[in-house]
Amino acid sequence: MKNFFTSLLLISVFRNILNNPVMRAYIEFLNSLCSDIKNVEKDLKLYSDFISLFYDNQSNQNLYEFVYKLIYTDENIISKGCSDCIKENEQLLSTAKFELSLIYNLLSYDYSKIKEIFKNKYPDMHELIEHFPSFNVCGLKEFNLNEIISSYSKNGYGLFACYSAFKFLDNKEIKPVEYFDNLTFSDLKNYEYQKNVIKHNTIAFLENKPANNILLYGDRGCGKSSTVKALINEFSDYNLKMIQVSGQGFINLPELYEKLRTLPLKFIIFADDISFDENDKDFSSVKAILEGSISAAPSNTLIYATTNRMHLVKESFSAREGNEVHYNDTIDELVSLSDRFGIMLTFSSLTKPEYLDIVKQIANDCCVLVNDELLNKAMSFSLQKGIMTPRVARQFVNDYISNL
Repeated sequence: MKNFFTSLLLISVFRNILNNPVMRAYIEFLNSLCSDIKNVEKDLKLYSDFISLFYDNQSNQNLYEFVYKLIYTDENIISKGCSDCIKENEQLLSTAKFELSLIYNLLSYDYSKIKEIFKNKYPDMHELIEHFPSFNVCGLKEFNLNEIISSYSKNGYGLFACYSAFKFLDNKEIKPVEYFDNLTFSDLKNYEYQKNVIKHNTIAFLENKPANNILLYGDRGCGKSSTVKALINEFSDYNLKMIQVSGQGFINLPELYEKLRTLPLKFIIFADDISFDENDKDFSSVKAILEGSISAAPSNTLIYATTNRMHLVKESFSAREGNEVHYNDTIDELVSLSDRFGIMLTFSSLTKPEYLDIVKQIANDCCVLVNDELLNKAMSFSLQKGIMTPRVARQFVNDYISNL
């Protein structure tokens, strides 16, 4: 038994698994329980520590499933270098297989075996031992390295294997979005042309065909951001990921690109509601990043950006009047950023018939009776808002239902 726990110290490829707090507590407990030294207080405390950590991390109390997920999402030398050269490194693969067998044997110490060891070590504690908090290892089977490597190649590793959406923070950290919006294209009413264009472009991207960066332009509340976010749920089976950056976060895109370049996944970089001042120091840098930089954007990334401004730049009245000598050059500079996007989709405010049509669709989705009273109230609601958009239509139906 002592040799087994000593052999765990040799684990290097899957070292992160043993460094997980739950697994560290589990190993420390087993090491103490299986030793010849009798210390019931210590053994009980270590078991309690392990169970407490485990319950906090695994709701169904299945230790095998917990470790399975750790392994299949682990960031290690194999997952980060999942290529032909890794697959041909027999010594590395042999080491990985040996380590997986050690982890499998570690999991064979299930609840019933632990109770048995406890009873043999402390024979006067049978009654208490029967009331130990339990866990299980349902479905335990040996880990298949080829399947694990295949999963790394398809799903990535680390946080990217666990989440679909992320935020790229100002400190250049990538943070997962725990609760991503679950809206789908069926939730978005009208704008069929725009939805079809962005879907077809995304499909081409996923199929490794030429695809364009897209700029979604239009009035607030028309569904630009929702259309981009719906892509994640639409193409969830393709492991499409989304990383949101702030407008000013564009300046750090080169660093983000380097983090994503070697990953076996596809990323939509989502910049919501972007615009720049005429003299913004980041303006020229962003243009270079989008197209003119010496470093090419990774083939596994696309940029989808939304804006309320046709040319992304807040133009001053003086710029429009042409106070500068080279007026045409100035205007060309102002519109050049939007030209970096291969596709521009316009989301215009709705006409009255279009607005009422969306109200009807949303009301039908919510099983609300559509009649003249509802439509008249919908118009009054839009007049109060001062605009007719899909967002206003949905807000009206929500308000109408809440007052039924």
